[in-house]
Amino acid sequence: MDHKQAIAVEIALQTHVLQTCPVHNEIFYDDDVDPSSAFALAVELVRQHKPYVGEFEDDAHALTDLLSETISAAPRCCPHCPSAMAATSAMATKSAEQATLRLI
Repeated sequence: MDHKQAIAVEIALQTHVLQTCPVHNEIFYDDDVDPSSAFALAVELVRQHKPYVGEFEDDAHALTDLLSETISAAPRCCPHCPSAMAATSAMATKSAEQATLRLI
């Protein structure tokens, strides 16, 4: 992970859009949290010329784009927790059922 990516992850973690599983220490996207707070913080940090986001050279759009990519790339739950495995299994079953229905 490069430094710019790390900044995006930290902003998402700070605003609780990304969470860390307390058991497995895996980062995941908490879709119960409104991600607008992460974007607002990112824009505000750039506007205030905070050294923390200096690599983005006053380009809030570049930071928010990276933040969006980072959030959308994160899993929706910890991939190692039993609830994630059940959700993955349920999605696979539903997908198989839909494929069967298309064949009929």
